[in-house]
Amino acid sequence: MTDQTKATRRDEVLFAFHRECATPTLNQIINWTQRYPEFADDIRAHAGIMRDWAADEEAEEEVVDELMMNRARSRALNAIYNAQAAEQDKTQAAPETTFDQLLSSAGLDTRQLGRAIDVGRDVLSDLFRGRMSPPIGPRLVKALLDQLKATRAQFDHALAYAQSHPSMGHAKASQQPTIIQCSYEESIRRSSMSPERKSYWLEEG
Repeated sequence: MTDQTKATRRDEVLFAFHRECATPTLNQIINWTQRYPEFADDIRAHAGIMRDWAADEEAEEEVVDELMMNRARSRALNAIYNAQAAEQDKTQAAPETTFDQLLSSAGLDTRQLGRAIDVGRDVLSDLFRGRMSPPIGPRLVKALLDQLKATRAQFDHALAYAQSHPSMGHAKASQQPTIIQCSYEESIRRSSMSPERKSYWLEEG
């Protein structure tokens, strides 16, 4: 677990504890520290803060270094603020990252990108228009990240957006348009690339 992931998880646990135990009892503190031993110190420190706020004279008797208490208090308050802000922001959708935006930022279009990495434009079209089902070949992902000057997180966001907004396939007049999905391998094999390039993009990378 990365430091950022651990900090996010700690904030979630402290916020849940804050909501469930307005004036935590000793049994509640013991229960929560046993459930989340990795955050036991934070839970105990936060419990002291909550009980101070409630003017409860039955605060847990524990000698805590003043500097440690101040740090724990700051983390607890920040956790509550961040969690509350996150809940308030759920209704405000963040701007989506799309492949079109990544192309524009890199000053490229699909034709130029295809030439730069020597991959079929039909393959890029399948990917960018949400018609290619994950997983995407690692060799293609790396080449795209290099050319688009994008992070893996940006690529994943763009892929998720494309998957949720796929382009419709063509249909006969008597039929409804349908979403034509294919795997990465299928897209490569049916492309107009040479056998050598197909083999290259199908390798693990």
